[in-house]
Amino acid sequence: MRTPEDAPTDPDALARYATVASVDLAAARCTVMLDDDVESPPLPWAAPRMGETRVWLPPSVGEQVLVICPAGEIGAGIVVGAIPSDANPAPIDEPVALIRFKDGAMISYDPDASELLIQLPSGGTTVLASDGGVDIVGDVNVSGKITASDDVLAGSVSLKGHKHIGVTAGTAQSGAPAP
Repeated sequence: MRTPEDAPTDPDALARYATVASVDLAAARCTVMLDDDVESPPLPWAAPRMGETRVWLPPSVGEQVLVICPAGEIGAGIVVGAIPSDANPAPIDEPVALIRFKDGAMISYDPDASELLIQLPSGGTTVLASDGGVDIVGDVNVSGKITASDDVLAGSVSLKGHKHIGVTAGTAQSGAPAP
């Protein structure tokens, strides 16, 4: 059994800066290149959540990280977080929560403005699957075409089944839709 005197006292043995060298998504492990040009064995990376709620944000090759090495053993190491670097600088210099993806897509939240922004690169698509329905409270502005596979209602007026009153033959315009 180890004694307190056996515990590493050199912080460099317990916490090490490294750069991700490879990522195995299926195994949830990555190898890292340590500052002394030594490549680690496959190591797990820490995740914000991995219980009933899961957040999956695997590291990227070239990302600078911090590795915690229990008892100074790199083979028992855990990649605990990323560190901004010259190669991968902070994506923004404002106090907002931000996720930026490699294709340029971005999700950000500005608590000062109470604004949630989801931005996709040109040609990107958004899928919202909610068979229980979607409720929007507030005004909605749409720039572009709206396609509906079923009826569209404005109040009690159906776009597919409404009738017009005051219809006359010829070039006259009909009256307003009947509710």
